[in-house]
Amino acid sequence: MKMTRMNALMTVALAAGVAGMFSLTPVWAETEYVSSPSPKTQELDTKPGPAFTTIDGKVSKIEGNVYVVEGPAYNAIGGGANSNEVRVFVGKDTKKISGEKRVGDKIRAELTQGGFANSIQ
Repeated sequence: MKMTRMNALMTVALAAGVAGMFSLTPVWAETEYVSSPSPKTQELDTKPGPAFTTIDGKVSKIEGNVYVVEGPAYNAIGGGANSNEVRVFVGKDTKKISGEKRVGDKIRAELTQGGFANSIQ
């Protein structure tokens, strides 16, 4: 009889542990996920700096000194998860190879980690 009662207690404890583990899983998943800032709210570098990456794409929009460039997924440089556009700051210190760019132009840009275009061609 004691053995049956012990087995019942162990079964209840195991069930409670398993239920607790499943009820905490969404909390763990929620705390592990950190959304990246939207490309529109991201603060861009306005000064040149060390090159971080090079991007290729097509200029889809120009908003003052900011070019919106469409291309492959740019999640490593602030485009957000699987985003196909990135915002690039083009200032007076940007080396413009082949002149000024317009919407629709295909470009290659060397960017700082904060999105400043050291050069654009």
